[in-house]
Parts: sequence; C-alpha cells; structure tokens
Amino acid sequence: MVTLKDLEAASGISKSTISRVINNDPNVKQETRDRVLEYVHKMNYKPNVVARSMITGSLPLVLIIVGDIQSDYFARTVVGVEKVLSVKGYMPVVYNSMYDVEKEKQFISMAKNFKFAGLIPMTAFNTEQLEDVLQDVACPTVLINRDIRRMQLDEVIGDDFEAGYLATKQLIDNGHRKIVYISGDSQSSTVSRKREEGYRTALEDYGIPVDESLIFRGELDVKSGYKMAEKIFSIQDVTGICSNNFLMGIGLIRYGRTIGKHLLKEYDLACCECVPELYERERIAYAGPDLEAMGQKAAEFLIKRIENSDEPRQKIYFSATKVYNPRHRK
Repeated sequence: MVTLKDLEAASGISKSTISRVINNDPNVKQETRDRVLEYVHKMNYKPNVVARSMITGSLPLVLIIVGDIQSDYFARTVVGVEKVLSVKGYMPVVYNSMYDVEKEKQFISMAKNFKFAGLIPMTAFNTEQLEDVLQDVACPTVLINRDIRRMQLDEVIGDDFEAGYLATKQLIDNGHRKIVYISGDSQSSTVSRKREEGYRTALEDYGIPVDESLIFRGELDVKSGYKMAEKIFSIQDVTGICSNNFLMGIGLIRYGRTIGKHLLKEYDLACCECVPELYERERIAYAGPDLEAMGQKAAEFLIKRIENSDEPRQKIYFSATKVYNPRHRK
C-alpha cells in the first residue's frame, strides 16, 4: 500500500504539502498541486480513511438512499457519487427503499447508529417528513432533489420543471396536439409535481388546452405503466404520450406487446428524464439534467462537509441539458 512517505520520496515534495493537496487546501500553488496529483494517480495512492475513522469515530462509509435502483435516474446518479467517493477512499452503501417511507426511516436511523461518515438521501419523503427525520442525524448530509430551507444542508437539484416542459415540447414540435401524460404522485413527490407542471405549461404556451382526462397518476414503476396502458390505448386520437419517467413508459410498451401493439410505431413517446444508455438513440424523446454530474457534485459537497468545511450552505441547480428528439436524428 502506497503511503505519504512513498509519495514524498518519489515526488520530492514534503508529506505536509502532499497532505494539504489531498485535503483540497486552497493555499497550494497550482504547479505543486498538479505535480502531487500526477504522483497520486501514477502510484495509485489511496487515503487511509480507516485510520482516519479511528480518530473521527465514524466509518469510511456513505449511505445513499434511492427510491428504486431499477430506475436509471437513481443508478446514474449513484455512479456519479461513487466516482468522487472512491477517489477519497470512501465506500458508498446503497439502500433501495422502493419508495417505502418506513424503510427510509430505518435506513436513516442506521446512518446515525452505525456512525456513517455521510448521508445522501434521494427519498420518497415529502419535505416535512424528511425535515423531521433528519433532525437527529449528526453525520454530514447532502440532499439531491430536495429543498429544505430551514435546515442548513447542501442541495443538488435537477430542473424537473424544465425536463417536463422540454419533453412535452418534443412531442408538440413533432405535430402532436392530443398528448397523454402519465405521472407519479404529484402531491407527495416534488419531482413528479414539477415535471407535471412543465407538461401543463408547455401545452398552455403552445395554445393547447390542458385536458385533465389525459393525465394519469400511479407509482413510478413498470407495473404502474402497464396497468394504465389499456385505458390510455382506448382513448381516441391520442398520438403522443409523455411519461414522468422511463420505467412507466416501459410498462406501456410491455402491455402493448401483449395485444400486438407496437407503441413506438403507433405513438410518439417522450420521457421527462434521460433514458438508459441502451435506449438513447431509440424512438423515445427525452429531456433531463446530467444525472452523473449531479451525483458528482453532491459527493463533492459531502466530502467538504466530512472534512469539516465551514463554507455557507450551497445549492446548485442542473438544467435539463440532455435533450433528444428521434425525429431530429441526423
């Protein structure tokens, strides 16, 4: 295992300076920083966080709570988190709650009881529930797609309104006027509510009346999309479908196969989030923020808090920069 002493001997730079670079001390010349990082990567140095945990009293583990790990939305975000944590020697522990609030309460309690170094919840809680359960958590916490103004927590937020707006706009640009929208629970889920607001606003901006009978709500999974499909397919003159997430859209596609209907040939489908890489150039339009980049930023915020940064609370927004329309494919 490579130590600071080994890096010192190889680079000719003192251990104290190397330590400052590794801990992101801003008072190091860029030239020196670059040289240290060159040797860190070349020699595959990993910080001894186990030794550090003996001093701090916390384990080198970060708890990440996701709603449904089958969703590419969560999977890509976790990939971004892991990329940053691994460089710093922290191990992500991912708990899949399936949007079960009671399970999430148990998981958050574990972060406290087992002395995790940090916590990143991407949860099913509404804002009030999450605020209550986080009150007793002592470890550094960063929120993804949750805004709790009364708690001084760093937040990374994707622009879900913009995602819903742009996904709907792709269908409107393709000439569709009667567009079904399938959503999650817009009462408890901020993400679902914002995406639905984006859908409604896009219709209004383009002079299309919002028809409440074309809005369906369910769980954010394949089964829910499957259950909605029969009724959606029975509606006359619908040519476009906008789905809150990719899994619900897959449910529609699967039901269609059981009745000999090829959804992507008979309808245009758009998703209010990026679709899995395997489907990125299929006949599915989408709009959403860079999820991996969001995960990386959340992990960067968390590392700073673990290392006792006293910077003011930070909030950063990610726009829906990833937009794709199969009709515009070159």
